[in-house]
Amino acid sequence: MQIYVLFMSNSNHRNNLTIYYQNCRGIRTKLHTLYINILSNNYDVIILTETWLIPDINNSEFIDQRYLTYRCDRDRTATDKQDGGGVLVAVLRGLRPSVFNLLTPNNNLQLNHIEHILVEVPSARSGKKHVISAAYIPPRIPPETYGKHFDLLNDYLNNSNVDNFFVVGDYNMPDIAWVPVSSHNTPSQSSQCTSMTALGSGCLHPQVMNFMAALNATQYNCIYNTSGKILDLLISNVALTVRASADPLLPPDLHHPPFISVVNMHQMYEPMKKRPRTKYNFYKADFDSINLKIENYDWSGLLAGLPSEQCVDTFYNTIDNIIKQHAPLSTSRTNGFPVWFSHSLITTCKNKQRFWIKWKKFGNQCDYEKFSRYRSVFKKKCRECYDKYMRSVEDGITKNVKHFWTYISNRKSKSEIPATMHFLNHTSNDPETICGMFSDFFQSVFEPATSSLQQWQPPSETSDQDILLSNLYFSESEILKELKNLDPSKGAGPDGLPPQFFVATATSICKPLHIIYNKCMSEGVFPKVWKLANITPIHKNESKGDVANYRPISILSTLSKLFERLVHNQIYPILHKTIIEEQHGFVKQRSTVTNLLIFTNMLFEKVDDGAQVDVIYTDFKKAFDRVDHEILLNKIAFNGIRGNLLRWFASYILNRSQKVVINGYHSKIAAVTSGVPQGSILGPLLFILFINDIKECFHSSKILLYADDLKAYSTIRNIEDAISFQKDLDRLSIYCKKNKLQLSVNKCHYISFTKKKNVTHFNYQLCNTPLNKVSDVRDLGIQLDSKLQLNIHIDNIIKGFVMRSTIDFRRPGTYIYLFNTLIRTQLEYAVPTWNPYYKKYVEEVERVQNKFLRAMHFRCHKKYCPHDLLLTKYKIMSLENRRKYLEAMILYKIVNNKLDCIDLTSSLCYSVPRSAQVRSVRNSSLFSVKTCRTNSGLRAPIHRMMRSFNDNFNVKNIDIYSDSMNKFKKAITEKLSREERSFN
Repeated sequence: MQIYVLFMSNSNHRNNLTIYYQNCRGIRTKLHTLYINILSNNYDVIILTETWLIPDINNSEFIDQRYLTYRCDRDRTATDKQDGGGVLVAVLRGLRPSVFNLLTPNNNLQLNHIEHILVEVPSARSGKKHVISAAYIPPRIPPETYGKHFDLLNDYLNNSNVDNFFVVGDYNMPDIAWVPVSSHNTPSQSSQCTSMTALGSGCLHPQVMNFMAALNATQYNCIYNTSGKILDLLISNVALTVRASADPLLPPDLHHPPFISVVNMHQMYEPMKKRPRTKYNFYKADFDSINLKIENYDWSGLLAGLPSEQCVDTFYNTIDNIIKQHAPLSTSRTNGFPVWFSHSLITTCKNKQRFWIKWKKFGNQCDYEKFSRYRSVFKKKCRECYDKYMRSVEDGITKNVKHFWTYISNRKSKSEIPATMHFLNHTSNDPETICGMFSDFFQSVFEPATSSLQQWQPPSETSDQDILLSNLYFSESEILKELKNLDPSKGAGPDGLPPQFFVATATSICKPLHIIYNKCMSEGVFPKVWKLANITPIHKNESKGDVANYRPISILSTLSKLFERLVHNQIYPILHKTIIEEQHGFVKQRSTVTNLLIFTNMLFEKVDDGAQVDVIYTDFKKAFDRVDHEILLNKIAFNGIRGNLLRWFASYILNRSQKVVINGYHSKIAAVTSGVPQGSILGPLLFILFINDIKECFHSSKILLYADDLKAYSTIRNIEDAISFQKDLDRLSIYCKKNKLQLSVNKCHYISFTKKKNVTHFNYQLCNTPLNKVSDVRDLGIQLDSKLQLNIHIDNIIKGFVMRSTIDFRRPGTYIYLFNTLIRTQLEYAVPTWNPYYKKYVEEVERVQNKFLRAMHFRCHKKYCPHDLLLTKYKIMSLENRRKYLEAMILYKIVNNKLDCIDLTSSLCYSVPRSAQVRSVRNSSLFSVKTCRTNSGLRAPIHRMMRSFNDNFNVKNIDIYSDSMNKFKKAITEKLSREERSFN
């Protein structure tokens, strides 16, 4: 579902708070129903108990982005229960909610059977807050647990900073009778504001009454269940109106009738709004006229006599004047609607909202009845529009798959910035202040610029022997090609011009860009306007309210990245020769897979020989951000860059700046004093040049790199080998200090791969700090254990898949596409390194696809079918044969030098026929595979791929040497398909 913030009324009309509560008895099978019903209503706070949710279910699957959602799912480990429980609180973002953890570790042990959430909402009273407490307490919980729960709440709510509070939840106390304070008569279903009191003599009665008395609070829920009991409580210190929900979000449970509470809240904050932004609407621009004016402009006369910086400013001013005449301005709105909303549905939604606001403001029953009528119409139309949208998504998968991916990505949780953030000892809910806090944090990772950098000069060019490049020139055809390759769906950078504009004007605008780019290169200048980056914070982990838990995403101007692409295209083929073979990151024809293939093949061979391999995994702290600019420039010069190109790189690297942009607000511009430019084209290449000499540290051991991910390894036969390895690590420590790189030693560790009983133990150190030894490690997405069993990795990748996000699809082709792109890709990543050898694991992996096919077929046809028939019906290859296919393709790339890895090429062994006569029919093995001592040797990736090819594809019509890749792929696919059909 496409999610936007829905239309919200002017907050000046908000004089009260509407709270919806329901015990759901599970929402996992009702996610879409819940989503539509929440969309149809306008509650400020939604509290749900017994959600039965699991961590795999994202909030965006059942609630729209108007709300910040907090969950406490059942801890299945602590409670030893696999289902049930769970609490959820969703609060409108405009109320600026934040979650508070009431439990310390000791309290958590005592209350691990209770799901509880505490949400704070700022009050307009200075320094105060409103508190919403939601809890679910299972039946038959000991009284002392209730007592501990109420004591913790009492201690917190007695805080002088708490203004109003609402304690809501399913407390499961059937022995307590709740009756109106004014009368102890027979319970009624009254929906009026009624204070309730507890009658009874059970052990829980004093717990509740003492809690309410201590806080001068009252229980207001007066809606009885079919047994005449009240199990769900609403305790507050402010007068409430409680009524039974006439239109519940989900079918109600007989024991837990849902209710709505309305409370007068004159002290609520105004909702935080996004800042409106005015920008050009290029979708409605007259590009014919724009192109004509750009083509007719005398760019040579305008730009020829100007320096490069002034050229760029003049270019932007001229283009801006042209755009003003032929592109309308539009203001970005602070509200939006799901992508499937039609114009009539939007109108209905606004009318529904209008009468909801009037009812909240004046309390007239006629307004609520009109709201209810519009809500009914809205629900019907919403379902119709959504069904129509889903049909269009399925219809367009083969034509425009982007719509499909838009749908899938919006089923996932969004990384929204909370209204209130804190950094160090500072907390704020002002958007510009929050931007400044993010800017301070992101700037804190930079190293200060060295004083000598201001006087840095390129090295003297006394000899041409070590000069590889000194100048570049870009033709109009090169620029035009790159302009047409831009992705028009991307957004604009700091200059405000999106790729869409440059794609539409590519033919006409390449002429002025040709002048500007070549002038910049000849002067050795990278314009200042292109050195500014917009920074977007992206949440990593832990609390979303802590600025330190975010990482920056850098957004650069389109023309800046285009310039970099042109430079990269010309310098990479030359600099590629200088990059060490051990580096697999950002290097063409190398990848994480080639890195893992080399490494795991070596490990399996060594373990098969009975050896021990010690491996050190390092972690550099903010490596890309801490690169020293002076050292980097010297290394660029060392690698053969001179003249204008070196001066251009100095201008490109130095004096860069950035600002944090969130919801239209932005921080002050901050200087970038170290690091390679993030989000750039050249940044990764510059970084691998920076650490290209790290190999010199390792004399007795070997290394493999993927960008800054370094692993060093050595075969350990005795203690002397370990000491030699330690000397290499000492040289690494010195290298890091010399190059101003910082190791996160607490994140570095080592592992010993071996099956020997007598393991050589050694306490390795980095930067004079002992390293932790681990028994398994995650290496570029593959989980390796010390015995190379690989069962941990297989267990991880076969964890269950979900089909909730595709519940409204009806065609098998859609599900198969989704499985192949989202699930199968994970099951086949780097498959030669972990391909299961034992039948047990082969069947476990195959079970994932089996389960998917059965679920898909039942959903589409409402009947079951044997797995073998499903493979034939839908023309799907088994995962075991898919792995054979993938291994054969990798072997083809190694044989035909399509992977730039000499270690892989040299690992292949070919069978040489004894007779020199050419044979018309191949009747011997193509590859020579050595005999292995153990199963570890048989599982070595290179050996296994050669053996698999000999056994499966060593036939007449498959030639791994002369066949094109497409022909080879087709031949092995057909062979595997024939075998599968004959087997089934």
